[in-house]
Amino acid sequence: MRVLLLHPEDDFNGPWKKRHWDWVVDLARAPKSFYEQRSSEFGCACSSIYDFALEMEDVRAWRDLFALGRGRAVDRYGLDWWDIVGLSLHPDLQDIRLGVRLAEKLGANSTLTATRPSLLARAVQLHSGAPLQVLQSRIDARVRHRVVRYGRALRDLELCQLRQVTHDKLDPHYRWRRNFVRDVPSSVEPVVLLPTAYSNVSKTVLNYARLLPDQKFLLVAARDSGAVAQVPANVQTVSLAAFADEPSDRSELSDAEKSWAELERWLGRHSEFSAAVTLGVVHQGLQFLRRGISVRNAWNRVFEEWPVVGCLCGDDANPYTRIPLILAARRNLPAVACHHGALDFRMAFKVPQFSTYLAQGEMEHDYLVNVCGVDRGGILDGAAKPPALTAGLWSNDAPWIVFFTEPYETDLWRADAIYREALPRLCALARQCGKRLVLKLHPFETVAQRQRLVNRISGKADRGLVSVVDSPMSPEILRNTWCAVTIESTVACECASAGIPVFLCAWLKHAYCGYIQQYARFGVGRILEAPDDLLHIPGMFEQAIPSSDVALRLSRQITPDELADALLQPVVLG
Repeated sequence: MRVLLLHPEDDFNGPWKKRHWDWVVDLARAPKSFYEQRSSEFGCACSSIYDFALEMEDVRAWRDLFALGRGRAVDRYGLDWWDIVGLSLHPDLQDIRLGVRLAEKLGANSTLTATRPSLLARAVQLHSGAPLQVLQSRIDARVRHRVVRYGRALRDLELCQLRQVTHDKLDPHYRWRRNFVRDVPSSVEPVVLLPTAYSNVSKTVLNYARLLPDQKFLLVAARDSGAVAQVPANVQTVSLAAFADEPSDRSELSDAEKSWAELERWLGRHSEFSAAVTLGVVHQGLQFLRRGISVRNAWNRVFEEWPVVGCLCGDDANPYTRIPLILAARRNLPAVACHHGALDFRMAFKVPQFSTYLAQGEMEHDYLVNVCGVDRGGILDGAAKPPALTAGLWSNDAPWIVFFTEPYETDLWRADAIYREALPRLCALARQCGKRLVLKLHPFETVAQRQRLVNRISGKADRGLVSVVDSPMSPEILRNTWCAVTIESTVACECASAGIPVFLCAWLKHAYCGYIQQYARFGVGRILEAPDDLLHIPGMFEQAIPSSDVALRLSRQITPDELADALLQPVVLG
C-alpha cells in the first residue's frame, strides 16, 4: 500500500497529485465533503488523521498517563515542571497517539511518503517500521517554506501580535523588556494577585475584581497580550518584566536539566511515552524549563515585594499563569482558579492546583464533575457577571445572521475548506430570510486575513451580503443578531442567555473536547449534523429559541462575600 502523508501546510493540488496512491492521509482537518471530493480526484481513499481521535476517551486517558512523570522534576519551590510543561506538550503527545493508530492500520508491505518533514510522519514511520520518503526534505525547500510562513504571518498578523511573537521568540527571559518597563512602587495594602498572559484572561479576572471595590488587586501581565486599556480603580497593573532579574543560577539550571534528563529516561521505559521520547517531544520541554525558571523567579519577586494575600488565575493551563497559582498555594495563600471561556476540556487531566475553582454555573459545574471527573468539593458556582444581563435583547426583526468564527488554523483545520462549504450556504440562508450575514471574528483572527478569504471564495453577489467585523462582543451585536451560527465558541452561551437561537455545526467540532454535546444538553444551541442543515434553519427556528431558564443554568453570579471568602480567607491545611 502506497500511503501519502499530506502536511497541514501543503495543498492537495501539489505535484504529488500526479502520482498513484492507495491512501492519502491529511495531517490536518477538513469537512467530510472535502475528502469525498479529493477521493474522487485522486482515485483513492482520502481522509484525515483526526478520524482516529476518540474525543473524551482520549482526553480522560491523559490523567493516568501524565501521572507517570510526576514527582521527578521538582524544584526547591515545590514546582513540578512536568506538571507545568507537560500541559504544553499535550498536543504533540496526542498527535503521536494518532500516528500510532494510523500505523496499526497499515499493511505489512506499506510504503510511506510525506510531503515534508513532520512529527506525525515520523511517528507513523517509527511505529509501523515502513520506509518513509520525504518529498520536500532538502534544506532549500525548508528555507523556502519558512520564508513563506513568515511572509504569511507578516501579512495576516497585526502589529501587536507580531510584537508578541517576537518577544516570545527572542526575549523569553525578559532580558530586553525589563529595561523598558516602568518601576511600580509596592503597595502597603494587601493585594490579590491577578496573573494574566492574554486579554481574555485579563477581562475575566477584572470582572471579579469589580465585585470587591474596597479590595486592592494587582494585575501582572506575563506577556504583552495580557495588557488591557481600562481597569477598575481598585486594580493596579504592571508587566512581569518589571520583576525579571539577572539570568538564572547556572547550578540550579544544571540540576533542573539533569532532573529532566532522568525524567526522559524514566518515561522512555513506558510504552505510552517511548515514541514521544524517541522523537524528541519530551526533550522539547527543556526549552520552556530553561526560560520557565526565569519566569518563576520573576513571579517569586512579585510575592516578595508585594503583600499578596491571594491569587485569582483565569487560565491554570497556561504555564505563565499556572506558575503563580502554584506558588500561591505553596505559600498557603488562597489559590483560586477559573476559566475565561465556557468550558475547559483539560480539566480532565490537569492536577488541581487550586483551593477553590469558580465555575460559571450549573453547565460548567456538571462538565467539571461528570465529564472531566473533577472532585466537586473544591468547586464553587460563581460567575463574575449576573446571569441574564442581556436577556430580552432578541427580536425577530434583528437584521443579522452572525457566524461566530474561530481561529480554525490553530486546531489544524483547513480554513479554506470550512469557508467554501459554509459560506455559500450561509449566504443562501441570509438571502432567503432577508438578513445580512456577519462574520464576527475571534480575537486571534484579523479582518484583513478573513476578508481576503471571503473575497477569494465568494462571488460578487455573496460578497455584497457579507460583513467581516472584529469589534468586541457588545449588547449592540447581540441586539442585531437574529440567529447565531458557530461551532463551539463560548459566545454561544452569551447568545443563548440573550434569547438568541444558536445553531452548532457539529461536523466541525474539536477532536477532543465534547463541548457541543454539553451545550446542547443545557439548551445553549441546536446541533446541526451536516452542512445542508444550514439551509434548513428556518424550519428549526421555533424549536431553537432558548428557554427562559437557560441563562440561569449557565451563569450564577457570585456574591461579594463568597468571593471574599474564597480569595481572602486563610487556607485550612488538610
